[in-house]
Amino acid sequence: MDRLSAMPKAILHDILARLPHKEAAKTIALSKTWRDTWYSFPNLSVCWISFFTERDVPVGESHRFSGLDNLIDYVTKRLLRLRDQGLALEEFKLDLGYRVDPTLVSFHLDQWIQMASEIGVKVLELNLSSDYGRWDLPLCAIEAKSLTKLHLGKGIRIGQEFLKHSMKLSSVKMLSLTRVLFAHERIIEHFISHCPLTEHLTMHSCYVYNHLSSEVPLESLFLHGLRKLKEVDLQGIQEVHIDSPNLENLCYRPLNSNAPFKLNFDSCIALRSLILMHLQIIANVDKWFHELFSKHPFLESLVIFACSMPERIDISSAQLKVLRLKNCSNLKEVNIDAPNLLSFYYDSADKPVISFKRSSDLLKVKVDTDVDFEHFYSLRKFIWNLPQKNLATLSLFIEQSFPEEYGYLYLPELQVSSIPPSIKHLEVIVDNSNHEALYGPLMNYLLSSCFPETISFIYDGHYTFIEFFYDRLMGRRKGECHCSSSDTKCWWHALKIVNISRSFRTNQNIDFKDMRDVWPLSSTVKVTFRLELW
Repeated sequence: MDRLSAMPKAILHDILARLPHKEAAKTIALSKTWRDTWYSFPNLSVCWISFFTERDVPVGESHRFSGLDNLIDYVTKRLLRLRDQGLALEEFKLDLGYRVDPTLVSFHLDQWIQMASEIGVKVLELNLSSDYGRWDLPLCAIEAKSLTKLHLGKGIRIGQEFLKHSMKLSSVKMLSLTRVLFAHERIIEHFISHCPLTEHLTMHSCYVYNHLSSEVPLESLFLHGLRKLKEVDLQGIQEVHIDSPNLENLCYRPLNSNAPFKLNFDSCIALRSLILMHLQIIANVDKWFHELFSKHPFLESLVIFACSMPERIDISSAQLKVLRLKNCSNLKEVNIDAPNLLSFYYDSADKPVISFKRSSDLLKVKVDTDVDFEHFYSLRKFIWNLPQKNLATLSLFIEQSFPEEYGYLYLPELQVSSIPPSIKHLEVIVDNSNHEALYGPLMNYLLSSCFPETISFIYDGHYTFIEFFYDRLMGRRKGECHCSSSDTKCWWHALKIVNISRSFRTNQNIDFKDMRDVWPLSSTVKVTFRLELW
């Protein structure tokens, strides 16, 4: 007996919802029960990839080919069946692909949105992604009182008629607009303001018509009256004003990173998380940081990504718990006074002096940086300035930036004059790791710069350096002593036990060569050495 097919339809629908759309659709071949279950499934997710590829679309005839005809027939039948059976539609997601001109199938798009609205669609996501033309969103799209999530993507135009039409989006809690074209700036705020229960708002690179009827990026946005708003993600807008006292999370990226921007969110006193991306240097940045934390007393997480900064910044906050600095140019000195900071993440090729005036005993520091062979000596100095007891993970991408035949000249033997900082974990990716003349100095520089409890190498097809590292650690090729005096012992003398494991299998203490023989050829493998010191 097929007990699975005998289960209630609600459970069968839940099973389908957990499968990839393509796999879920194949269940119609299992039995009549599964076929009926599929056709009553309240989620309709359609991607062009399931029906055709780019090669299937004749140039200039994007509306006349069998793949698109099959897609149109499939969507129409699914929606008609749901409507005729009196069933509600939970989700309708449609991705047409950029090779299909939406204006040539606009009749079907209008028909689908009308049927979806009539049968109570709750989630509507449209990504037309066309490079040919834009489809005018029909008014019926804003008459779906049941909508709780609305996402409109590229290839969609919202016309002047929306200014005069009564909108009924009072149930929408998640609103996302990406590369949508608006006939006028006033339509945007009119559209958003008629979604009073919106909690999550996303706007990325939207456009408006200018006086020449050309598409230009949206320059400014004013958000007010949205008292339920909790999360906002805005990208591609140069001037933003937000008046939402309950806003908790804000992510902002201007249109032009080289031009002045305006971002006013002073009234958002409940703000807890702020992400700033690609900003031009802020005048008097220390004052800006001071005002940021004083105006937003609940701000716990600050992420600054790819922003132009002054050479020195001072960040002081009693409430800050998470701080991330990634790819920020010009930085030479970072001073942090955050007694409750729990997580600090730094990711950049630059290596400024990072100091902590006050920090929590629970602070975990993660650093991700690049090191070329020529400037490897700077790594030790950089690590030494970090709080050793808190440095949880150091990730290094080591690259060769000069000809192999001269490589050894830039990596002289390093004499250890002090005990290197201890860290929890070191993760290494070595570029061009087949240059064997560099292996010895490279290994010495690594373990003289920091003393990790574990060290992982990412294997991407070259294992010779990893094998050299293993042999040296296991004593098969004795390393030379690097101590500068009898009072200071180098990493070789401090090493007691080495264990080894790999990411795709958890066996410990396996022989390296046995491990190497079974490495998957088509996937990345992480090889980890656990070092125990005397």
